[in-house]
Amino acid sequence: MEGINHIENNKESLERKSFKSNLEKADGSFENFSIKLDKDGKPPLIVFEDIDKTLLHLEPTYNEIRKSMWPDAVKKDGLENFSKVHLDGFRLGTMWCELYHMYAIYSLGKEEWKDADIYAKDFLASGKKGEHIDEPGNIYHEISNRLLEKFDDIASETVEKQAKENPEFFEKSKIKSVYKLNTLYKKSGVVVVGMTANPKKFANALCKYAGLAESFMDCATDTDIGVTKEYKMKWLIKKLEQKGIKIPYDKLLIIGDSPIGDVGNASRFQKLEVIEHPEVSASGIVINGNDKDLENAIEKLSKINDININAFDYSKVPEDINGNPQLYSKDRKEFYTEINSKK
Repeated sequence: MEGINHIENNKESLERKSFKSNLEKADGSFENFSIKLDKDGKPPLIVFEDIDKTLLHLEPTYNEIRKSMWPDAVKKDGLENFSKVHLDGFRLGTMWCELYHMYAIYSLGKEEWKDADIYAKDFLASGKKGEHIDEPGNIYHEISNRLLEKFDDIASETVEKQAKENPEFFEKSKIKSVYKLNTLYKKSGVVVVGMTANPKKFANALCKYAGLAESFMDCATDTDIGVTKEYKMKWLIKKLEQKGIKIPYDKLLIIGDSPIGDVGNASRFQKLEVIEHPEVSASGIVINGNDKDLENAIEKLSKINDININAFDYSKVPEDINGNPQLYSKDRKEFYTEINSKK
């Protein structure tokens, strides 16, 4: 069902219906998707995708955001060292956790919190002051939310500036083989939506200027729902239902570079929905760019045995003479491999 194999197995003639995207493209229009419908009136597959390090390498964009958002700290520590601290905070969960992390270090002088694990233990853990930082009304949430609004404005302006100054900028940032996979999903008539732990203006700018609005029917952000991605999946499903799309709960696929933060949501979503939808079945594809990332994914996903998981190594996808990824290559096992099978 999942991934590349699904596209090959979904060639039968099915009814199609047009649905309009909620995301604006660079020309100001909104994509119309021709979605296949099975005999039960449901799409044959719904794909939920991460963005950063799944579809795009955003480090050049983040570097410009950092220089605008934290100019004094970048000047003091140097961009490379500052970026390491910022990147370390990406695994903390939501943007509120991440931005208070930076605020505490560079405005309050909490140098020891440059280690995100110490910050999480001292501040975010159960019983600590930041335990409820994701909840509106919480004092730390309000501090970090003001930072988030500033970050969102700077990030969206940065994306627009980079795209307009250099129309090829985001073309060079694309992970081409995953974009190609989305092209095939679109042609195959399945539904693709995005989900990211970034704020809405930033995400919408990426969708607009990096061509994601041509693949995504919608995208869930931390502004929409600031919790982990299994809840973003529920939010997206409601949005799709509002369009009149019936949800095939037994045919869901999550794609992302984070083994736990993205792909692990397939398992967590199943647990959330199993009482109301006992037929629920989700799969995962973890995106990686080298053997070290693959080893890390295998280790982190080894205890998840209720979903099917494959690994997609974009660095090993063969290309033709024009640089086009060859996803149907006979050497597919070199870049598309099984990690876990449902037991």
